[in-house]
Amino acid sequence: MDLKPTAGKTRVQKSSVRSPGQKNRDATERSRSTKGSAKDGSLDSVSTPKQARSEETLTKILDAAETLILERGLAGVSVQDIVRAAGSSVGGFYGRFRDKGELLLALHERRQRDVQERISDLLDSELLAKASAREVVRACVKMLVAETASRHRMQAAFLQAVVDQPERWLTGIQYRQRLVAMVTEILLARRDQIGHPEPERAVPFAVQAALSLMDQRALFGDVDDTWHTVRDALAPELERLVCAYLGLS
Repeated sequence: MDLKPTAGKTRVQKSSVRSPGQKNRDATERSRSTKGSAKDGSLDSVSTPKQARSEETLTKILDAAETLILERGLAGVSVQDIVRAAGSSVGGFYGRFRDKGELLLALHERRQRDVQERISDLLDSELLAKASAREVVRACVKMLVAETASRHRMQAAFLQAVVDQPERWLTGIQYRQRLVAMVTEILLARRDQIGHPEPERAVPFAVQAALSLMDQRALFGDVDDTWHTVRDALAPELERLVCAYLGLS
């Protein structure tokens, strides 16, 4: 079964017994309880007036910054480059961000909200209720690998910023923790398929391991030749790694 996000959600009546599908919906609803949305332009990390023009300017700055960072890497992008590409001004930039570090925080928040929303749509799909644990792993790994492949320079910039100023990135870390918890709950709802003797410990460890492997790829994939050995088969190899560790049937 190849799981894909569905355009809509299937509504079910509540019952006294929570089915795997209902557990999926409960988990994804909890993940959406954070402030704001990936689509409404409201980011917790940005203090800015809520007028439509200001929101539009913010979006243009973020879009321009993301495009340039993906092309050149963070070190190769200046504030002047960003505002020129966004059709904005240096004053408009510093009216929203103290520095490029705060800009990066906003980009990270926007990306994490988008990823969580897409993962939530995937996990909340009608197909998931009938999926095995292995199929859940396959779908999540495919999305994770695709996301990292298209944005590896952005991911590298995030990781380098965390090392430089870890205290500033506590909110970003919480986003990651919620993602781990969401996928963990979905897999633990299928614990009867897990061969590892301690599923509660093994599942979040496996999710973190997969994320960490993608972090390493983002940081070193362009210069470490060993990554080329699995470049065209990274998703199935990572799926095999996670499933073997969990002992999925």
